[in-house]
Order: sequence, then structure tokens, then C-alpha cells
Amino acid sequence: MTTSIAGCGGGEGTDTETDTSTTETEEFEGHDSYPYSPGETDVASAKQVMEEAGYGPDNVYELDWLQYTSPAWKEMANTIRSRLESAHIEMSIAEADFGGLLEKTEKGDMDAYTLGWIADYPAPQNFLQLIDPENTVYDAEGSTPNGARLFWSEDAKGSPAVRKFMTEQFDRIQNNPEQSDEAQATRDDATAKMEEGLWESAALIPVYHQVSQSFWYDRLDYNPPGGMGGSRAKENISVGGLEGKDRLDKISATFSALDPIASGNTASGRKIMNMFDAPMNYHNGTTEVRNLLVEDYSISDDLTEYEFTLKQGIQFHGDYGEVTADDMVYSLRRLVESPNSTNTYFPNSVLNIVRETDDDGNVVPGSTGVEKTGEYSFKVSLEDTFPFALSVLAYSAFSVVPEGIVGDIEGYDGDMSWEEFSTSNPVGSGPFEFANWESGNGGEFSADAFADYHGQAPAIDGIDAAIITDTTAQYNYFLNENADLAAIPTSKYDPSKVSIDRTEDGIDRGTYGPLQNDKTVNMAQTPTINSYYVAFNLENVPKPVREAMAYVINRDQFVESVFKGRGASAYHLTPTQVYPGGADAYQSHWQGE
Repeated sequence: MTTSIAGCGGGEGTDTETDTSTTETEEFEGHDSYPYSPGETDVASAKQVMEEAGYGPDNVYELDWLQYTSPAWKEMANTIRSRLESAHIEMSIAEADFGGLLEKTEKGDMDAYTLGWIADYPAPQNFLQLIDPENTVYDAEGSTPNGARLFWSEDAKGSPAVRKFMTEQFDRIQNNPEQSDEAQATRDDATAKMEEGLWESAALIPVYHQVSQSFWYDRLDYNPPGGMGGSRAKENISVGGLEGKDRLDKISATFSALDPIASGNTASGRKIMNMFDAPMNYHNGTTEVRNLLVEDYSISDDLTEYEFTLKQGIQFHGDYGEVTADDMVYSLRRLVESPNSTNTYFPNSVLNIVRETDDDGNVVPGSTGVEKTGEYSFKVSLEDTFPFALSVLAYSAFSVVPEGIVGDIEGYDGDMSWEEFSTSNPVGSGPFEFANWESGNGGEFSADAFADYHGQAPAIDGIDAAIITDTTAQYNYFLNENADLAAIPTSKYDPSKVSIDRTEDGIDRGTYGPLQNDKTVNMAQTPTINSYYVAFNLENVPKPVREAMAYVINRDQFVESVFKGRGASAYHLTPTQVYPGGADAYQSHWQGE
């Protein structure tokens, strides 16, 4: 994910800029194909659209770009900047670590930014919620959005008709959750139309779908995760053992909290996945959803009531005893009702759990539609039919914590403060338990194997992750064999060193090397369900600037020359694996065939 530091919002020509493609009174009806010169670097069209809006040599638009600290993205940004200069756009580039990037984008302190999204559940809706206008406004009172930081409000620079169109299409997806052919056809049609509305607005520009790669030394017995990504995998499953040592050494980006309801990025998600358990689980990061905390469940015919029976004998870390229905009810109430929850979008907007709200839109304490039905059973009630509930309940935000451990919802005083729980004493029921966290670049995170884990026991004694933000430093750390498992930054990656010798379960496996230390390591690459993109603060950046950006982004060129072939060009926000009709339909739609 990436963004930009705002300030110089635009040039003087903003007042004369018009949206010539869709006026306020016209209705948007769609596009036949991707409209911004696909496969080309079309500086001429970028210049034309800017000059038609009143920009020129004496009226240059100043655009601030913010991104995650990455040499590859920096290279791409510099290329884009040089192209936009010819289109009367002066682009400044700033970088931030992941935590800082998220903080700035949530505050709207950017013009243009880059971010990515890895699927929480394998369906188009999980990606399209990012561009549902209401879900992109982070400064609205009482709002708890989880979408892209677009600020697609009524004050956005662009066509109100397109904003209305996007809202209507997302409502068609949300309001037709049934598993009938008719409902599926409606969702499929709305998916394509939202992608076309995104093209028209140029609010967010998909760049590429990344191929996830893992590299590890021979001493590690490793089963690489599937298409949902490493942050959905538990290392008691993916790590089969280590030779010559007892603990797994890794590398981590920065993160800010270890409370499941406040997980903010992939780095924290990986830790939470190992220390906490949710009712369901994507087994080793594949799309296969398995029971984890639960041993059984029943679903009402209208898919609005889900009753779960927990396994008996599951233990929390420390002295918190057995997991029961009381703990699960408390945990789900916290996710919905706690002021510390930054993940309310999933229970409230995705699942739409039954709840009452006051006049200000706040959830009435105790009204969340989750109830204990027995010592080891509980029921979740939804307002509407939703066919992906089991998949969503595999998301780590739904993890169980001991009842009353934090007093941040009504009826509980708490055993400790939220700050203590989220930073120095997180208690879960996962295969690893918290040991230590020294935050920030140069710090370290450690977790120990939990001896009383209810599932597959870890094959290692623990995990130690060095927190390193600089990608070259990360690579050197791996090169010096301080880490058993790592990614290789694009700036250090050489495609000629890849040797794939087999494909198992859709994952290419082989070797990579030799490295600069003369070692050849194991590698795996998986087409993960993700999208990486450039997006805009729509309250700052006028449409001609956004269109100019779209014209100069040559995806094929960037994927091959900047990202060194580690992905595929993205013309939709929805990845090929979950696009209606699959890869062929994905290609046909943007190509207009």
C-alpha cells in the first residue's frame, strides 16, 4: 500500500477543469474496453487531456506522491514523474514505512499513493468494497471505513453520476447474496460495471497482480502457503522442521498493534495468525476453509443464522483456561462495539451482523447479534443473506480472546489496559504465544511454541522476527543467513537465477541461485489473490490529472522492467482468480472482445 503527502493540491487550472466524459446530468452506462491506451506509454494523450482542462507550461499541476519505501516502486515513480512533466504535472515523491503510510492516507494527507490488497475471502466483493464510495471516506463522522483511501465523497472532484453508479452497482452485489443462478448473474454483471465505472473515474488505477515468492535455505522444511497469502497461513502448518536449530528466524516490516480487532497490515496479521485462532481457517493460506476453533456448525436455510459448536478443551495462553462460548461472544462483541476496533467493516458491512445503533450511528452496547446457546456453542445472526460467512470468519479479526481481558466494551472492567494487551501482553489460543516485541525499525518480535495447542503442534520452539524496513538491509540479513526464510526485494532479484522443476497444488517450486554468498536456495512462487494500484485523494486531485496518470502507466513495461516479471498486468481491481468467468473473461472484458 502507498500514498502521497498532500499540500499543493493543484494548479490554478483546477477551477476551469471540466469532466467532459460524464456530466452531472448524464447517466454513466459503461465502457466497451479499457479506455487509456493499454500497453502504451501515451504521453500525448496525457498532455492533451491536461491542456483541455486548462493546464499548460504556465499553469502546472503540483502532485504529491507517497509510497511504501521500496526501490522498485521508487523506480516506477521516477519514470511516471518524468512522463508527467510533459503533461504539465510536477510530481514530488515521498516515502514512508508501512505504518506511517497507512496513518497518512487515513488522514487524507496525500494526493496520489500506492497500496495493495490481498484477499480476505476469495470473491469479487472483497476487492470491490475498496471502491464503494461510502467505504472510502475516512473523515466522515461515525464512519469506520475499510476501503481505499479515495475520499470519494460528495466533494470529490469528478462526476456525481459516476459516484452514484458505483454505489448502485455495489448495492446490487450486496443485495443479491443468494446462491441462485439469477443472483450470481446479477453479481457478475455488477462486478464488470464497477470495473468500468472505475475506469471512467480514474479514481484508482490497478497496476499489477503480484506473484508471491518465498525463498528458504535447505535447513528449513517448508510448505509454502497458497493463493490467500502468507498472512493467512499458520507456521505450525507451513514449517515442518529445522536442522541445527530450534527457532525460526524471519524478517518483518513495522506494525502497530497485536490485538486481532486492531490489526492494520500484513505484518501484524502474520503475528496475529500465529498467536490467535478464529472459528475458521484458510488452511496454509489456500482457499480451502476448514474448521479451527469449531468442530461443527449449522446454517439456516436463508443463510442468516450460523450456530457453531466449539471444540472442548481448547486452552488460552497463560492462566486464562479453556475457551468457551462466553469468550467467543465477548470477542465478537469487541470487534463490533469496542472503540479500539479498526476492523468493524467486516462484521458490520460485510457480514452485516444484527445490531442496534443510536442516533449518532454508534452500536448500542450489548446489541450485537451474537449469543451463547450452550457452554461451548454460540450463534451469529446476520441482517441479510450472505454466502461467504464461513470464509469471512477465517479472518483473524474474528479470533477469540479471553472474556473480560480488556474493559473496552460495556459490562467489563478488564484485567489489563488495551495498550498493554495490544503491545506487550496479547493472549490468544494459537499455536504460538507472545514472548517479546521491541517496536520500530531495528526491533524484534518473538513468539514461543504453545505446548498446549489444540491443533497440530509446532515443529519449532518459536519464531524470532527482526524488524527491518529497508529492503536492501532485509536482503543482506537473509544473505548472511540470519533469516531462514525471506522474500528477495525486486532490486536484488535476478529472473535468470530461477529454476522451476515442478508444480504442486498450483505452486511452482524449484531453486534460486547462486546468491552472492554462493548458496542456492529453495524457492516457490504462487499466484496470490491480490491487486496493487495507484490511487488518489479525490477531494484533492481533479479528473484530468488522474486520467493523465492512467495514460502514462504502461503496465506491461513496469511488470517486466521494474518488477522483473513477478506478476501480471492489472486492468481490473478484481484479480483473475475471482473475476467472474476467470482469466479468459478478465482478458476479454478489458480488451473489449
